[in-house]
Amino acid sequence: MDNVPLKMERFAYDMIYYVFWIIEMILFLRFALKLLAASPTNEIVAFLYSISMVFVGPFNGMFGISQVGSMILEPSVLIAMVFYAILGYVLVSFVKMISPNRTTTVIKDTYNN
Repeated sequence: MDNVPLKMERFAYDMIYYVFWIIEMILFLRFALKLLAASPTNEIVAFLYSISMVFVGPFNGMFGISQVGSMILEPSVLIAMVFYAILGYVLVSFVKMISPNRTTTVIKDTYNN
């Protein structure tokens, strides 16, 4: 039972990393599909664009969108990816900061070898 706080802390780290990893993958797929000129009429592509818009929305309009033919470069997606990566790191650091310190100090008994 001594390892319960350690397991809960590790579970919290893992959940934060998994959630932000999924967000990062959704944003990467959006970036790649836009860059490769995927058709937004495809159901899967349209679904991915609609989900990723939730995460990209706050960053839209920061930079212009470059377009060559039907290929689109959205710098706002890259900015969002960096932001969410930093946010995930900050949340894990916060969990580490508020978790109890489990370091132990070993004092050697010099009188009783």
